[in-house]
Amino acid sequence: MSKKADINNKRYQDAIRLKFTGESYPVIAKKIKTPVSTVEKWFALGGLLKGEYEKYRDEQNENLGALSDEILARNVHVAANMLIALMGSPENAVKFRAVKEILDRVRGAPKSNNDQGLFGTDISYEDILEQSRKESSPDG
Repeated sequence: MSKKADINNKRYQDAIRLKFTGESYPVIAKKIKTPVSTVEKWFALGGLLKGEYEKYRDEQNENLGALSDEILARNVHVAANMLIALMGSPENAVKFRAVKEILDRVRGAPKSNNDQGLFGTDISYEDILEQSRKESSPDG
């Protein structure tokens, strides 16, 4: 009768953790003092640690995703302030992209229609920016 391996032992868990951090099989093998061929078999399709590794990887990625979402949520004001600051750029293309990004986030991105110019006209973005600049200048 074959004995089932305890995949919760330290050596197996270290191998899983090391693989997740991007270590190669030779490095994992050296660190846990196991032949490289054994480590490779553990993570091969149907291998002893394949399922455990995938479960660990998915849990870690979910945790990292949640942490990223939390950090982004706490700092969304920084991104918004940066976009607003970019609207003051001397480059029209930068201004346009900043304004477009803000409007797309607030109002939703417009549906694309390649047969027409901006807002269904033949007017280019640059023309609209130039006209807007003229209208907002003190000289009028």
